[in-house]
Amino acid sequence: MEKKGRYRLNTKKRFNYLRPILYIGGLNVLALGTVLFTCGKLGVSALVSVPQVLSLFLPITLGQATTLTFVIFVLIELCLLHKIKWQTVSQLFVAFIFGWIVDFYGLRIGLEKIVLNALWEQILITLLAIIFTSLGVFMMIKANFILNPPDGVVNVICMKLKSTFGKAKFSFDVAMIVISIGLSLIFINHITAIGVGTILAVLLVGPLVNLWEYFFVTRKTKYLSDTID
Repeated sequence: MEKKGRYRLNTKKRFNYLRPILYIGGLNVLALGTVLFTCGKLGVSALVSVPQVLSLFLPITLGQATTLTFVIFVLIELCLLHKIKWQTVSQLFVAFIFGWIVDFYGLRIGLEKIVLNALWEQILITLLAIIFTSLGVFMMIKANFILNPPDGVVNVICMKLKSTFGKAKFSFDVAMIVISIGLSLIFINHITAIGVGTILAVLLVGPLVNLWEYFFVTRKTKYLSDTID
């Protein structure tokens, strides 16, 4: 029994110590997935669709457009809450950091300049983008550090409408897609950023997050429990 207690204590300390590292890692993986979506040219995720469209008709980069979109989400949260909370304001830092990381991978490393001519290459990169996106989301959720602005605004909407997070997240993704289509038609005269990759992201990101949860948490916890017992 003492051995089991010591194990839990050490695990808790190690988890608290690794939370910021896990969170920063999740931000990087999610940003990499964001950039890979743009490389695939088959449509980006619902979350990236609005920033992607904005970056096409405004003189700003994808990272800057992402930061702008995330800041708007935080402002919406503050308006809905009718008060200033540090948990919400801290999301502004995430907005600027995430946007910078997106441009780091896209512009400084040059991933946005990659040209994929073959369809199989586009499909492969899009699938990699979905995998990275789901893994980044999973890492940030498990870090339990600061909500990213999209999840933050969905969480506030859940509180106000007394809805489940899953339903609110689905409605949020649909709204992002509709806004992207509207902006595309108004400012670019044709639909862009939305495609088969968008549909695949909607269908696969959630199940993949659950898969990472099972593989890295549920399965490992069960194994450790059986080992200790």
